[in-house]
Amino acid sequence: MDDLTNDPRVIETAGAISTAETLLIGAGAGLSAAAGYDFTSEEKFARDYPAMLQYGLSQKIQMMANFSVGENLLWGYYLQNVAETRFDNQRSHPGYKELKQLSEFVNDWFVITTNVDALFERNGFNVEQIYTPQGDYGVGQCRAPCTNTTWSSKPWIDTLLPQVNRTTQMLDDALLPRCPNCGGKVFFNVRCAHWFVDAPWEPGRLAWQKWQQKTVRSRVVAIDIGSGFNTPMWVRWPLEEITTRNPANRLIRINRDQPEVPKQINKQSIQFRESPEAVLRAILRHLPRNLSNHK
Repeated sequence: MDDLTNDPRVIETAGAISTAETLLIGAGAGLSAAAGYDFTSEEKFARDYPAMLQYGLSQKIQMMANFSVGENLLWGYYLQNVAETRFDNQRSHPGYKELKQLSEFVNDWFVITTNVDALFERNGFNVEQIYTPQGDYGVGQCRAPCTNTTWSSKPWIDTLLPQVNRTTQMLDDALLPRCPNCGGKVFFNVRCAHWFVDAPWEPGRLAWQKWQQKTVRSRVVAIDIGSGFNTPMWVRWPLEEITTRNPANRLIRINRDQPEVPKQINKQSIQFRESPEAVLRAILRHLPRNLSNHK
């Protein structure tokens, strides 16, 4: 891991955080990848899903909301994937502990993330200060949908994952989960089709809206980690817009592949291609311990 302790960008970032009135954390797929959930690694896919190679599949990203493969393979894959990315609490998640520590150096913070793995909540962040517009693998819903009611997806994992055929990576027809209300098809409550149920995330949207209103004149440091251009309207663009509100605001963009910023906020921005964990740890080294929790 790179040692960025004496990097001028790190020192400048630490200085901005030490004088900030509020911290905004925005996170995209790049942060989940840094935490070990890589959707593009062919090596990891072959190791974890060897039966799926026979279908010409080689990466997790090929299976994202890929309903064309049929219900049996869809569920055979997603039960294992969600068990790993959403419900496995035995592993550490690089970057999240450091972000939690950073949040303690300001009086106010908020998180907006397109990731559906609930890793912020699972790493100690207050769920009332998190907006997840893309949903959560931990929630299930009807695909009609016949109702706005949702439910925990954990029972699917517990009861159905052991039933997946490891030779075919498929779940038998008789075991496919069904809506308890109408008997129709179901899926995880993630924004992947027109039938996505927004209702569970309305409180988060309102909290995000309220946070933006109350901080309009505050000195904001926005840390954008791993958000790209697949859905820039949720994280990337809002953080850029918030940076323009006040010349004292700062945007810290940590992104291996797409760290660039618009010209109009170039002087207010600091960019890193290095790993989130390396950058965040270096920043923390420059923040005095006695600053935490009493600004």
